[in-house]
Amino acid sequence: MSANGISTLASRQARQIAKLDIAQAKRRGQFVSNTGVISGSANASQPFARTLNTYDITALPTQFSGNTIVDNANAGGLINGRPWT
Repeated sequence: MSANGISTLASRQARQIAKLDIAQAKRRGQFVSNTGVISGSANASQPFARTLNTYDITALPTQFSGNTIVDNANAGGLINGRPWT
């Protein structure tokens, strides 16, 4: 079991979004506890807080609706930086 609680979420879609939310918070310089709780505000003095800090879930190679894959992981090839905008 994961310490951040992601593995206990009900669906693959929820786990995918939780992972992206944690990564986004870390890119912004926010604090992420061992349990996955995000706190604090973005650190605007750091370059990572101003760029590549939001994601577009539609840019992922594999997307889920509940536990069902709704996009082929091999379709469209690789997009540099996906899913970060």
